[in-house]
Amino acid sequence: MSADVYAVIRTGGKQHRISPGQRLRVERLPGEVGDRITFDDVLMVNGGGEVSVGSPVLDEASVTAEVVGQTRARKINVFKYKAKTRYRRLRGHRQLQTDLRIAEISLGERTWFAPERPAPVAEEAAAESDETADVAADEQAAEAPVGEQAAEAPAEEPEAEGEDGEKE
Repeated sequence: MSADVYAVIRTGGKQHRISPGQRLRVERLPGEVGDRITFDDVLMVNGGGEVSVGSPVLDEASVTAEVVGQTRARKINVFKYKAKTRYRRLRGHRQLQTDLRIAEISLGERTWFAPERPAPVAEEAAAESDETADVAADEQAAEAPVGEQAAEAPAEEPEAEGEDGEKE
């Protein structure tokens, strides 16, 4: 993939300039995390110096993206106000969003792919963290044995009581 490969797509009433491997946040699209979405509203593709522009879209072009997450945008306040009538309304709104990672851009027979990232293996990572926790616990136990901790703490002497039961 060269750095000068990009496309312009239309989704959610907006146009986005994207390239393979790029992360993108758009208005909510249906799909679960890990699903692939194909965009057919491709307005333009620049593939290594060759520019193809649609009128309005390119029929043979498509962009494939992977859903990374479903989130919500920051809260905005919608405030209505009418002067001299004591009318005020305050409402909040959080727009639903989909986080995408662009996997590939296709134009006819040519396709540009995102660079591959090595996927972390969940089982190996969990095993390493368990081993690290066990080693840390063993080191702490070796540094301060339980018997020494009890010997270091001074024993409290009970206070003597007088004849009438009051403490002196």
